[in-house]
Amino acid sequence: MATLGAIDRFRASVLKDGVARPSKYEVRITPPENIKNVLEGSSLDIVSRNIGMACNSIVMPGRDLTAISVKQGQDLAIEQVGAHTYEGTITATFYLDPNLDYKTFFEAWQNLAVNPITNNLNYYDNYIGSMSIHQLGSIPVTETTITLEQDTSGGSGDHRTSIHKHGFVEEKLHTHESIRKYGIQVEEVYPATVGQIEYAYATVDEVALLPVEFQYRRWQTIAYPGIE
Repeated sequence: MATLGAIDRFRASVLKDGVARPSKYEVRITPPENIKNVLEGSSLDIVSRNIGMACNSIVMPGRDLTAISVKQGQDLAIEQVGAHTYEGTITATFYLDPNLDYKTFFEAWQNLAVNPITNNLNYYDNYIGSMSIHQLGSIPVTETTITLEQDTSGGSGDHRTSIHKHGFVEEKLHTHESIRKYGIQVEEVYPATVGQIEYAYATVDEVALLPVEFQYRRWQTIAYPGIE
């Protein structure tokens, strides 16, 4: 059972450092270089820069330890770690632009793996890219003080209490900047599945989403300067 002291320390830690929020993240996707062979023009540069910001949701992958059963003599078997597993899939959804350029981007990437006309397979190294996923936090970077005249109307407006002797009040506005707190670099990535788009007349105020499932081989933690 947690003591009051432990609860107070936990609350103080949360107030000081905050908590990780799943809505604060950054995604960067780097396709293979030879995607220029199947998707040309300025649209490729624009899509490559914006595709990460268009990511509506994504799952940061985990890590598995594979256990093997070891038994010696009459002792009970022990489940020992035999290997660690990184490879798997990453599920993400992307907002779609009116021309479906993001969909075209992922389809062109898939075409590097299998020619859609001849059905010929390409070499593995020719269609793998990379991806990074970052947990974001924030730090205050500026503090602006604005001076307002005291409201003396006597009505139901906002009556301020931090009043200077000359009848003015001050408000401090803080500007925060997003910073990366934690991240992973995902290697040997390609879009294994480009999902279907759902259409319906009842979704007039919604944005079309494209589900994409990425296959990857391994990932590793990114070391940020100044963060242990």
